[in-house]
Amino acid sequence: MYKINIFDNINIKIDWYMVYWGIKHKVLSLDVAKDYACKRIEIEESISDEELELSWKSEDFIEVLDTIERIPDFQCNNEEKLNRAKFMVRIAIIIYLRKTELDIVTLLEKIDMIYADFDYPTDMEKFISYMPIDDKDLQVKHAINECRSYLLEKLDLFINEQIKKLELFKD
Repeated sequence: MYKINIFDNINIKIDWYMVYWGIKHKVLSLDVAKDYACKRIEIEESISDEELELSWKSEDFIEVLDTIERIPDFQCNNEEKLNRAKFMVRIAIIIYLRKTELDIVTLLEKIDMIYADFDYPTDMEKFISYMPIDDKDLQVKHAINECRSYLLEKLDLFINEQIKKLELFKD
């Protein structure tokens, strides 16, 4: 599970929907709720009692989700916001992995797991190791290192598209 640091330095504004979705689907650790609540305490003039509770009490999975659901203005049945949260958490993880995982084989394996964990999003298919490659010349050669380089190139293209689209890394 990932921690709140995956959102650091990429200008993704984290919110309770992202925290909720990530914890509920066991992609983000329970500590993210506490860490985010503490960040909100530092920044905001006023926070809810539920957020204050999360800043010191976040060991029980069900209790954390229930507390987030009670935060004023949080609607756990808002599919649009939860889908956006799912997308943003996925992008943050992909960028974090690309920046931190130096071993190419391990990186590609972790990206494959993200693909499965996030219900096989079609926008990731071009850089998943077990998906068909659309480059006919590369398919014929069957060189492992060339295939890995190809997948990394497609991964980097995807990341760059998301950075532009979401205006990440800007101050």
